[in-house]
Amino acid sequence: MNEFALPRAIVDFERGSFVAWNKRFLEQTGYSEDELKSAKPEELLTLSESWFPLSDEGEGQKVEYVSCVAKRPLSAGEIPGYVVRAQDKIGYVMLEITDSPSARFEQGRIAGREEERNRIKTAFHEEVSPSIIAALFLIEIAKSELRKVESPQAEAVSKASDVLTEATEKIADVIGEPDRNSE
Repeated sequence: MNEFALPRAIVDFERGSFVAWNKRFLEQTGYSEDELKSAKPEELLTLSESWFPLSDEGEGQKVEYVSCVAKRPLSAGEIPGYVVRAQDKIGYVMLEITDSPSARFEQGRIAGREEERNRIKTAFHEEVSPSIIAALFLIEIAKSELRKVESPQAEAVSKASDVLTEATEKIADVIGEPDRNSE
């Protein structure tokens, strides 16, 4: 890898770790070897939403690519690049060192998407989540009281509780950590 003049790294998506990198990758990102060894790829790389195929899956090997940005420590900005991934397992990270308009646009688009995702997460946790938890608590109290008096409505309230709990879990999954396979 050190033969390359461009910043490059290899990521193991199955194990969630960086496997190898060259000196130029360390210089461009500002991370040390120890930081890369202990970091998960999603902590240092923000991947675009969609993976694009580079090969037909009929050939036996699924190879795809996605645009990305590498985060840098101390708010030093981000570096645009691409990740080529084979079989959803091993990825080859290629960072750009030119400051082209398309690279700046992609970097801004990815950063904006990440900001919006974080804003939605914060709003959910601060504004929506407490109300849902309160509603679940009140439903559980009602369910308990109805069961004590052996009311037939206890089953309907129990089903409502289950539906609300399931919906809450789905919302948490959607706004939680993004599924890297869908990006």
